[in-house]
Parts: sequence; C-alpha cells; structure tokens
Amino acid sequence: MTTQTNNILILGGGFAGVMAALRVAHKTKRLDTAIILINGLEHFVERPRLHEAATGTSLKARPIPQMLRGANVSFQQATVTAIDPAAQCVHIQATDGGQILPYDYVINALGSRVNRLSVPGIDDHAYTLDSAGDLTTAALRAKLNGYHGQPMRAVVIGGGATGVETATQLKGMIPDSDVAIVTQGKLGAFKGERIQKHIVAAFAEQAITVYEESQVIRVEQNAVILATQQIPADVIVWAGGFQASPIARAAGIRVNKQDQMLVDPNLRSLSHPNIFGAGDAIMTVEEPGAPMRMSVFTALVSGAQVGDNVAALVRGRSPKPLSYVWYGQGIALGPRDAVGFSTYPADVAWPLIFRRCMAVKVRNFFVWYLTAALEMERRMPGSFFWNGKGRYQKRLQQHRPSEATV
Repeated sequence: MTTQTNNILILGGGFAGVMAALRVAHKTKRLDTAIILINGLEHFVERPRLHEAATGTSLKARPIPQMLRGANVSFQQATVTAIDPAAQCVHIQATDGGQILPYDYVINALGSRVNRLSVPGIDDHAYTLDSAGDLTTAALRAKLNGYHGQPMRAVVIGGGATGVETATQLKGMIPDSDVAIVTQGKLGAFKGERIQKHIVAAFAEQAITVYEESQVIRVEQNAVILATQQIPADVIVWAGGFQASPIARAAGIRVNKQDQMLVDPNLRSLSHPNIFGAGDAIMTVEEPGAPMRMSVFTALVSGAQVGDNVAALVRGRSPKPLSYVWYGQGIALGPRDAVGFSTYPADVAWPLIFRRCMAVKVRNFFVWYLTAALEMERRMPGSFFWNGKGRYQKRLQQHRPSEATV
C-alpha cells in the first residue's frame, strides 16, 4: 500500500516560522511528510535585540539549520518570490537559481519590515532596524562605528516601542551625542498614561529632545524636514511602523491594509483553505481570546498553534482555534534602564510598574526566554505552552444568543 506525501512549506525563519516547523515536524514524525522551511538568511535574527546590535553589541550566531537539527525539517536558504495558489506551488530564488516547490499546505510566516515608503527620502537616507537590505541594522552599526564614540546628531522618527528603545540605546552608548525623537502623537502613548509617564521621565533624565505631534514632510541626507522646522542630523533612524510582506497580496490572498493575511480562528486564510499563517504576517478576523498585535510573543504562540493545526489536518483531525492571554511587556530605556509591567490577560498595563535595574533584569530574562523557547521546543518537543487556551471558546459562549432571545 502506498501513501501520499504531504508537502508542507514554511515561509520565513523567524520566531513564528521556526516554532511552526518544530511543532509540525514533531506531530507528523511517523507520517509521510516533506517539510521545508524557506528563509532568505541562513541565520536566525533576534529581532528584540536589533537596537543593541546596531550600537555594537555582538549577538550569538544562531544558524537556522542548527536550530532545526534532529527535526524532520529541511532548510532552504532562498527568497520567496511568489505564491501560486492555483498551481499550489511557491516560487523561490536561491543563489543557484530559481525553483518551484509544490505544496499541500503552506504556512506564511514571512513576518514584517519597517515601512519605508510612507515619507519621501526614507528609502535613500534613513536607517531601519531590519535584518537584511540596504540601510538596515548592519549598515547603521557601521555608520556608528565611524564616529568611534565621538558625539553626533541622531534623529529617531517614531514614538512607539521601537523608536523609544532605539533613541535611548543611542544616547546610552554615546552619551555626549545630541539625540532627538520625532513622533506624530505623544511620546510613549501606546500603553496608557502610567507607562507614558515613565518613558517621558526617562527621556528627560537622558536629555533626549522630543518633538511631539510633529509631521515629517521628507527626509534628506543630513536633515529631517518637519512641517514647521528642520532638524539637522548625522544619523537618521526610521521606526515609523511595520508592513507585512507583499507576497500574500500579490498572490490574490485576502489581506488587510498592512498586507497581513486575514485568517480565521484556526489561522487558515479566509480565501485559500490550504494556506495558513502565523506571526506578523497575519491578522485574525476574530479576537483570539486577547487583542492581537505584532510581537514576538504572538509569533511564538501562533507559530506553535499553526504547526499543531497543520499536523492535525495531516493526521485527519480537526484544527483548534488560537487562544491565549498576555503576560507582560518590557521596554528598554537604554542599556541601564527599562520599564516593565504586567498586561495579564488582555494586554492592558497593571498599576505595578518596574523601573531601572529591576526592570532591566526582568526584560533581559524574557528577551532571553523568547529565543530559548525555540531551543527548548527542539530538545523537548511540545514543551512550549501558554495560558488562555479556553478564552476564545468562552468568549464565543458569552456572545452567543440564548434560546430566550432567538
């Protein structure tokens, strides 16, 4: 008796993609599956630490094949150029040429990149904390090394967590520099007034200039042009929002304005039932027990769930909906300061807030854990767990009309 091989392609080797690969490989290890993880880089990128890497911190090398060793997963270093749902294949471009890979299931974990197209001049003059491409993390590091610790003028554009961490890291590593941050709204207002208060205080302590409620008109080689003034700069870093890969949109898959693939509670594409997704590449059309946003935590959780779900389908079983709770968040405020707080369960900050040494230690532990979770999953398959798996179902029951009202 012959069996049909299930070809499973995982696009992207970040937190979501590696976790999905490990989970689906473990749960289909006795079945006839061919699992391939495709990623443009051979090494894994610790995205929460890119602001540290940009300022000179050496991060541990993590080759993706090593992170997958022992699992029934093949690694292909290549760029995904297209998904063809009609032909059920994915087009990739490797150093030795293009290939076409057939699939039975695809997991889109291509993640996101900083949106460089929203303001003129960004693409030519601003650095971003991305892992690959021109004017990204490696190029920023080389630029900063050229100052040899001498003062410079740096402008960070974007008042969210990435902008906050980048500006304070730059100031902390080169204290005599003139660092400024520009934001369309209020600085640090993404987690409520209590957290914002601590972020604003840290910027005041570090003498970082803040331009709030300011619109960037364009970016030039040595200046950021606002609607009302010009800010001279030697180094410009753009942290103004993220955009998912355009691959799904180009394939005719349903996406939102940020090019995130729209998925049902089981992380399946709304328009193509054998295409799944995880991490920054997707957005659920129903709240999965807690608000969903781009983060490493949601990448790990959704990567584990989508791996379990694809494995379930291969085994002839039903997939399960994504459901989880938030635990907390830590935001670096330079090398020696941070703000940390619990957000359990619905991503809303608790009144208890940590600062300085304690917050730095707590944040560093959880940043370490996010990557360590992948190694633990490889060594002990199925070990990654999360709370709140029943919240989605409970929410459905609460919103379901009773017989008396039908």
